[in-house]
Amino acid sequence: MKKLYLLVIIIIAFADQASKLYVNALIDEEGYIEICSFIKLIEVWNSGISFGLFSTLPYRDLLFSVFAIIIINILLYLLYQANDRLTCIGFTLMIGGAIGNVVDRIYWKAVYDFIHFHIGDWYWPAFNLADCYIAGGMLILMYKWYIYDTFICQRHKAID
Repeated sequence: MKKLYLLVIIIIAFADQASKLYVNALIDEEGYIEICSFIKLIEVWNSGISFGLFSTLPYRDLLFSVFAIIIINILLYLLYQANDRLTCIGFTLMIGGAIGNVVDRIYWKAVYDFIHFHIGDWYWPAFNLADCYIAGGMLILMYKWYIYDTFICQRHKAID
C-alpha cells in the first residue's frame, strides 16, 4: 500500500513541474494572464523561502535545498510509520509538493511561483501548485490530529 503513496508523490511532483513549465510558456510580454477578476497567472522567481524571506542570505540555495531534503526524508519516514489513510494522504501531499519546489531550487536556484490571488488592493504573495499541495497536506494533518483524533474519536470511545 505504501508503494501507491510513492507513486502519488511522483505524480504530484511531476504535475507541479509540468504546471510551472506550461504557465511559463503561456505568459506573454505583458507578464501575466488574467484568469478572473481576482486570479492572475504571473511570473515570480522566489529565491527565498515563504514570502521571499531570507532571499539575500549567502548560500541560500544550498541551505534551503539541504534543509528541504532533510525535511522530505523525515516526512518519508513518518509516512512509512503512519497507520491511517488520512495521515498518509497528508504526508504524501506535503512530500510531493516539497519535491516539486526543491527541484526548482536545485535547477533554477529559485522557486517559480505563478498564481496571484488578489481582491482590489489586497493580495496574497504568488504561489504555485507545490505550495497548494503542501498547505493541503498540512490542513489534512491538522484535521486528523486536532479535530478527528481529539473530538470525533473521543466521542466514539465515550459512546462505546
